[in-house]
Amino acid sequence: MAAGSRDLVAARDLVFEYLAATQAEAGRAVPAAVDQLPDLLRDECLHLAVVYAPPGALLLAYAGDVPVGCVGLRPATLPVAVEVKRLYVRPSYQGNGVARLLMEYAHRHAVDAGFSRLVLDVMSSRTRVIDFYRRLGYVDAEPTPDAVRYSMVSLTRRC
Repeated sequence: MAAGSRDLVAARDLVFEYLAATQAEAGRAVPAAVDQLPDLLRDECLHLAVVYAPPGALLLAYAGDVPVGCVGLRPATLPVAVEVKRLYVRPSYQGNGVARLLMEYAHRHAVDAGFSRLVLDVMSSRTRVIDFYRRLGYVDAEPTPDAVRYSMVSLTRRC
């Protein structure tokens, strides 16, 4: 997790933007503030330091002093696996390699923390994102219960 309070505010803003966009994509009401998120998502957004505590991490990307993207790593239920969560780059910074750079750091963190596998679920409608993960070496995995429930694609990659 980012160490400073400035980084925590930036992380919360980025994760909220990601969650709000996801709510819109899913056809749900778009929240204007964190307290309008569904309970589980609101709790995650308010307690990022707990959700992404070591050996997990919440990595932030900056363009100068401007926070532009994030990706979370949370230990998974599978032994020695870490779940990739909330990969997000602000729209005005997309297409500049920020997501690839965040994922490179995420992969490096996973190895350094002793994980052997990365896992993730992504909305099946996000075909560009799925293609991006496949270019990074991710392959289809056994669907998780959440993936089945929410029509998501499960992917995995060895560290």
